[in-house]
Amino acid sequence: MSYLIMNPATSQSVLALSSQDAAAQLKKGINTLKGNFFDLDTGHVNYGTMKGSDAYQSYLEAAAALRKLDPRTLSSQQEKLTFWINLYNALTVHGIIELGIEDSVREKRGFFKQVAYQVGDYTLSLDDIEHGVLRQNQKQHFFARRVFKNGDSRLALMLENPEPRIHFTLVCGSKSCPPIGTYQLEQIEQQLNLAAGSFINSDNVQVEPQKNRLGLSKIFQWYGKDFGSRNDLLQFLAKHRRNAEEQQWLAEQAPQAKVDWLEYDWGLNH
Repeated sequence: MSYLIMNPATSQSVLALSSQDAAAQLKKGINTLKGNFFDLDTGHVNYGTMKGSDAYQSYLEAAAALRKLDPRTLSSQQEKLTFWINLYNALTVHGIIELGIEDSVREKRGFFKQVAYQVGDYTLSLDDIEHGVLRQNQKQHFFARRVFKNGDSRLALMLENPEPRIHFTLVCGSKSCPPIGTYQLEQIEQQLNLAAGSFINSDNVQVEPQKNRLGLSKIFQWYGKDFGSRNDLLQFLAKHRRNAEEQQWLAEQAPQAKVDWLEYDWGLNH
């Protein structure tokens, strides 16, 4: 399946930017789009209005400048998390706009495998960023292949340590995915905890001790391996759940609870 590169080298300014300038311009572009077109309370994005805006045209310049950025210069876990999470979310929005998605990303077969950016010498799709870089080349599901084969130069871009909280930051353009946001290097640890807490205290996690029932987003089913054993997951949920009684139940009694996997709404988050 071929890539759909969203940031062709069409801007004359691309050649004049350093890697540092490219990263700074991208961050500025994302923040401008966020301020004008993202509703951070609901997670909705005004895709229709965004496409014809000056802010979006400026973002296209920033996206083109990614071709001058060497992602190998991202040295720390925190730098990689911040950059790749922001890039994934921006690329999702970019792909939805350019492909004219109206109701669901499922309108475009292979959306996550094909929609891609050229970052320096590397071509990376949404799946490459999520499953290759951020999930350390883990399979998307049991029957899938790893996105990076042995010897792939993109293996050098992976996180050093696993980080399950990424699943509460990555935006797939759907109603059931986490609300869109942007992340800052200096606050990334706090923001990851905030994202996890927001998701785990929403309707995506239903804690019902009286029924001995736990309703969970399918994110926890699809990426169960990232959270460890069932007990590891329950301890993780307890850590981020705000209600003290529910925390205790999750930590001590939920191992025997019935788990229902909640329906995932792929409708566009507009």
